[in-house]
Amino acid sequence: MTIPTATDARGRPDRTGPTAGTEGTPADGTPADEPEAAQPKAVEPGADKPGAAGGADTAPAGADAPSPAVPLRRNMDFLRLWVGAGLSKFGSTVSMVAYPMLVLWQTGSATACGYVAFAAALPNLLVQLPAGALVDRWDRRKVMLVCDAVRMLAFAAVALAAYHHWVWVPFIMAAAFVESALGIFYSTAEQVTVRNVVPVEQLPAALAQNQARGAAIGLLGQPLSGLLFTVLRWLPFAVTAVADLVALICLTFIRRDLRAAPTGPPQRLHHEIKDGVVWLWRQKFLRIMTAVFAGSNLLFQMLSLTVMVVIKEHGGSPAVLGLVSGVAGVGGLLGALAAGWWAKRVGLYATAVLGHLVWLVLMPLVALLHRPVAIGLVAAGIMFVAGLFNVCGGVYMARNTPNELQGRVTATSAFLTSGANALGSLAAGYLLARAGTTWTAIVMAAVLLLLTAAVTLSPAVRAAGREAPA
Repeated sequence: MTIPTATDARGRPDRTGPTAGTEGTPADGTPADEPEAAQPKAVEPGADKPGAAGGADTAPAGADAPSPAVPLRRNMDFLRLWVGAGLSKFGSTVSMVAYPMLVLWQTGSATACGYVAFAAALPNLLVQLPAGALVDRWDRRKVMLVCDAVRMLAFAAVALAAYHHWVWVPFIMAAAFVESALGIFYSTAEQVTVRNVVPVEQLPAALAQNQARGAAIGLLGQPLSGLLFTVLRWLPFAVTAVADLVALICLTFIRRDLRAAPTGPPQRLHHEIKDGVVWLWRQKFLRIMTAVFAGSNLLFQMLSLTVMVVIKEHGGSPAVLGLVSGVAGVGGLLGALAAGWWAKRVGLYATAVLGHLVWLVLMPLVALLHRPVAIGLVAAGIMFVAGLFNVCGGVYMARNTPNELQGRVTATSAFLTSGANALGSLAAGYLLARAGTTWTAIVMAAVLLLLTAAVTLSPAVRAAGREAPA
């Protein structure tokens, strides 16, 4: 999860942040007596870009999606983006589950499994920031097309290796790294492109559909990955290659220009990256929540590997693991569907505190359970909160970030929050191999207690709670 763009999320990516409905307030939630210079004015998406409805061929480069607009179900460019990105993320979900399963069931080593998960998470540290700046500079549709094409070839190579039983851990690590790095470019481009194909008043509905799509992908993709892996160990990777091929075809038919409007001559890359970092840093509320969710994402990575090891240690098969992941996906889907109702009734402070209290109770409990049904139900509760956060956070960021900074701010947020995934993978592999699941649960509980206290006691988060729900 990320704040507020929210992986796998993404991700997401795997993927959290403050609730929506705060339009017209300072983006950082700080009191009004803070110096004006410290508060860069957010640009309301689409406020200065008139034009026709999404899907028009004549939209200027980088134009925000205009108003009024046709319903989302008739906005063909949105539907093409939604389907294409969904297929690509479906493939990533299947493969990201299959990578560690392939290594764990082939070598029996939790440490090797942690290495593969670390390689998949490492691009969050190395690629995230330059990806955001380059997405703001390049044609976002072409970025997604190239990513789909290269990932399709990478998945095909892993499928071929698994078919011939060439399961060499460094090779799997390299493939996971490449796929994840390209996935970051793709996810960043897709997230910031939504506001180019829908008008601002449809952003909550569009982002809720995206989050529900992501939850449904987790619901279907993760169990399917385990099922395919049980049938043939190379099959999940072959399926992902086909999904990327179809996604590539969908994206070629998007007609609207998806580039950001140029604001001047290109700067050096590190200066453009700095602009996004500085903008996010000056938003006090977002700065605090970014740090909190960085810790939460580290724990989510630990939780994922812990569930895998617990199920294997108690005789579960990859198919059982997939079903548990599917039950968790139901929770995420329900959270996404409930986000609109929730955001209208509950403020920022209550959302942040209640969500972390739920995680504090449920997340360590997963490591101590043995029955797959119980693990799945508890994981569903965890993912319900995550789905809620992701929709609300995505709307908040899209409304408050200038279009020319969308990619960079999105990438900065994801870098800081999802970058912790790499450390979480290594920590989980070490703790599970050396200390077992009980001590892993204790460590997760201790970290979550600190994060919950930080959210509860923060003056900036509490100040944001004074805002009325949407």
